[in-house]
Amino acid sequence: MNPLDLISAAPWKRAAFTTYALSLSFFEAVLLDALLRGGSRNALILADPEGVRAGLSEEGARRVGRDYEIEAVACANQGVFHAKVGALFGDDDAHLLVGSGNLTFAGWGGNLELVEHLHPSFAADAFDDAAAFFEQLAASAQIITTAGPACETIAGFLRRSAQGQPRTGHIHVVHSLDAPIAEQLALYADDLGGVTRLTAVSPYYDLRADGLDALATLLGIEKAHLHAHPAGTVRGPGSNAWPFEGGPKWQPVDVADAFGHDDRPLHAKSIELVCRKGRLLLSGSANVTHAGLFGRNVEAGVLRVQRGSKSYWVTAPGTAPARLPADALDENETSDSAIGILSASLEGERIAGRALTPRLGGNASAVLRTPRGSHALGPVVVSGDGHFQLDAPGIELESWENGRLILGLEQGGRRWEGFVSIAAALELIRRTGSIATRLMAMLAGTETPTDVAAILAWFREDPSRMPASLGIGGGGSGGRPDGIEGVVTLADLNAAALGANLLSAAPGEETSSAWRHTMALIRAVFRQSRGPWGAGGETDDDDDDDEKDREKRARSEEAANYRSLQIFDELLMTMLAPEAAGRNALMALSLSHFLADRIRPAPAKVQLWLDKVLPQIAALDSPESDLAAASILLHHAAGRRDDNAIRARRYFLRRGIDPATIAVSPDVIPAFMALLGQGIDLDGFLGEVLTARTMGEQIDAYLAASDGHGPDVGFDSLRSSPHWPSLDRALRDPASFAKLMILETFRASCPRCNMRLPLAAGEDLRLRGLASCCGRILLNRDC
Repeated sequence: MNPLDLISAAPWKRAAFTTYALSLSFFEAVLLDALLRGGSRNALILADPEGVRAGLSEEGARRVGRDYEIEAVACANQGVFHAKVGALFGDDDAHLLVGSGNLTFAGWGGNLELVEHLHPSFAADAFDDAAAFFEQLAASAQIITTAGPACETIAGFLRRSAQGQPRTGHIHVVHSLDAPIAEQLALYADDLGGVTRLTAVSPYYDLRADGLDALATLLGIEKAHLHAHPAGTVRGPGSNAWPFEGGPKWQPVDVADAFGHDDRPLHAKSIELVCRKGRLLLSGSANVTHAGLFGRNVEAGVLRVQRGSKSYWVTAPGTAPARLPADALDENETSDSAIGILSASLEGERIAGRALTPRLGGNASAVLRTPRGSHALGPVVVSGDGHFQLDAPGIELESWENGRLILGLEQGGRRWEGFVSIAAALELIRRTGSIATRLMAMLAGTETPTDVAAILAWFREDPSRMPASLGIGGGGSGGRPDGIEGVVTLADLNAAALGANLLSAAPGEETSSAWRHTMALIRAVFRQSRGPWGAGGETDDDDDDDEKDREKRARSEEAANYRSLQIFDELLMTMLAPEAAGRNALMALSLSHFLADRIRPAPAKVQLWLDKVLPQIAALDSPESDLAAASILLHHAAGRRDDNAIRARRYFLRRGIDPATIAVSPDVIPAFMALLGQGIDLDGFLGEVLTARTMGEQIDAYLAASDGHGPDVGFDSLRSSPHWPSLDRALRDPASFAKLMILETFRASCPRCNMRLPLAAGEDLRLRGLASCCGRILLNRDC
């Protein structure tokens, strides 16, 4: 089975890969796309520092640190992290890939590789072993990495996937963190009666056969067969295709049935041990070298224990490869001039990380590379164990659109580099899956009509996904850095109040600070004004399109906008349902303005949204307060009624808001103003609201005057009512005042006779604060 077929075979929710060499362009173009299409929400690469160095030079790889995570794994003993393991997890399934191929184009197709595909149904022992491998990566003193928690998580998934499955002992994962691979082979061989024949397949050997000699001595044999691949082996600096100085006891053969008919260069690694009571077959990452077999490198492989087997590799005489000048070098020789490797993570405006290899401590200077350029972050103090923290203001803005942040530390002419994981983006993908790319486009200000329609449909499918509109404090959206338009700023984020319960986590899942941060950013997007699509004129891409393409794109965008409006109407019903108790009103208002700003629907549509949303707003103590205050004033001013100012004032007072504390700007609702506010002066209308008095306030002033605690002014509407003669007498005549009936809240029946008021009288009492019944005057203070 081609491993690529397995990647595309199921909707893997989590994937992890270990590798020595690394091509990020391969991973992004081939594996990552397949994983994301299937719904993967967590992709992690654990790579040797050499692989990370190679990735740092790939300018075309833009998604690292945002769509997936890469962590360096260094060896404290000068070895290399050489294991090649892939772990794929679905909702209730798991698969393991253990082999020889690196995470590169050649390793997944260009070379002749060997990979074992394991499943808990027949290899539960191997899953236990693999779990132990990842646990030791997290805990071993031999390993230097910041990926310990991730490794422990992977180990937990592996153990759970094998629960309840039979353990046969026939298939194991062996690794060099337990003990040298060769010593483990010797123990299994002793159990099978000892070795009678050794056949090795390996692209690399020690020049003087150090590993082979030690293995043969350990197994008690004097010679071995070595596969001499007819198509040659993968060659590279420091690699030896044969033990050229190891003597004549290493016999070249062609393992024709298993490997000889493949014309790709050999990179597979396998050892067959024919024993007196069966056969052992090892395949994986370990070359037949001293570093691979005796523990300096971190290796992993699959060992098949075949008791009583009489089936062995069939070999034919082979021809040893010719020696090249490069074969005089040590395969693990490294250059001291190579850049050091660090690990770092960005959360908000702060980067935390660790210098992994070589060791770094003391004062250093930090520089951050982004696709837009370099940013000097200034001096940083690195602790004795390599940890550091530094401020990175404004950097997250660039990461949403471009991804790929590379942090560099410099000290004394040496340099350390590493990719920066963007915590918010990784958390977004982990929790939202395939919709994450559309949410990222929205955060970057590059969303399309199709993106918005898809996001609204995603919200409608499960409204709990939306950032909740809770009363959490905060003010307006603030400004943004010069030259950056349509993106979420730190002020937006601060206004979103990170302590809020912004979006519910999955059942049993903690709401992390990164997730709260991400949802605060998404909430802030809907308060931004970006203008209608296409308002900025045609782009360079438009110049390359013919008229038909432009018409097709316009029709597609129009259809997406129509779909967005339809979905939002349905979503609004859910958001404003009685059981929501107004909790979603402010978020609904933000969405209303966002869509009005981007789509510019008919004014009647927007007016209908406001008619539904504004009555449910209970308070103005959230990030949307400026947007809400301006919308409320516009909504009342646009009514063109004589008592609009009084009605607006009543709206605020009923919610415990003093209109004198409101600062309003039409700039926060440009779309509403364009569609509904032609000729309306919000500042002027606010002035009218400040001087107006509701009937409730006038009744309070009248009651204060009647009690001698206030002046005989401030109730002009009462003076102009038909009931004024009676009310005027009551100001001076206690007996007349005693006949007034004061209501704290509206009621539809007379409190004296308990008869329902006539319809007209009831409406007068509710809207104008005055009515009469039983020869008495009723005054409604809640008016």
